[in-house]
Amino acid sequence: MGTKLDVSEIKKGSILEIDGDLFRTIDVSFMQCQQRQGSYTLKVKNLVTGGVQSKPFKSWTVLDKADVITKNAVYLYNSGDSYSFMENDSGEMHDLSKDSLEDVVLYLKENMDLFLMVYKGNVLNVILPATVTYKIKSTVPGVKGDRAQAGKKPATLETGLELMVPLHKNEGDEVTVNTETGETV
Repeated sequence: MGTKLDVSEIKKGSILEIDGDLFRTIDVSFMQCQQRQGSYTLKVKNLVTGGVQSKPFKSWTVLDKADVITKNAVYLYNSGDSYSFMENDSGEMHDLSKDSLEDVVLYLKENMDLFLMVYKGNVLNVILPATVTYKIKSTVPGVKGDRAQAGKKPATLETGLELMVPLHKNEGDEVTVNTETGETV
């Protein structure tokens, strides 16, 4: 069993064990009720099924924080819908499906250092570095005077990720991307 956590201590990204299933907290909201204890609503994602749901809890509720460990790893390559990672310490290999990685896939590039989230010997997810530098594969020429996009234009990066980049950036240039927001830094 994991560590006990009061519902008020739960943050976005916390991994919880609720009714035998594992959930990652996507959002936490608190509502104060008159004359009574407040209540928390956790928006959580089931790490096995991928389903997202809202779960209400009274203020004094204690939940189980899952004993998830993180391991240093490197992303090696993908073969079809299978993505291969290697733990730095043990050299152990892990293949994860594209479905289990979801939106992380477009941020992966070969030989990238990252973390694997492991629970009871199973890799649940990948934790990306906060920022990563990518090469721009294609973009449109920047037009001076076009301020509708606040000095940005659409671009596709080497991994296939599409985002807005500064007007002065061109094909072959590098941009640094915040992996949490999906925006250039």
